[in-house]
Amino acid sequence: MHGPTRTAATAVAGVALALALTGAAAVATIATASAAAASETGAQGWDVSGSFDTQQECVTAGDAGLADGSWAQYRCVLFEARWDLMTPA
Repeated sequence: MHGPTRTAATAVAGVALALALTGAAAVATIATASAAAASETGAQGWDVSGSFDTQQECVTAGDAGLADGSWAQYRCVLFEARWDLMTPA
């Protein structure tokens, strides 16, 4: 009796995990799509000040702009496999 019960419990856990991962992927897709739309059209009040291969490169450039007073804040947005440095317009 333990075999069928264990199999059923494993199947239920697998389905729950699949649903959780699918939900997380959907949220990530929505967030990426929203960021992409903002990056492509330019979020209201924000300009694209650079485009980078990695998030770290974007953050480094953003921090440099903060340090030299070029902008007071920035965002790094993933768009089409590139990281766009968004700064206030």
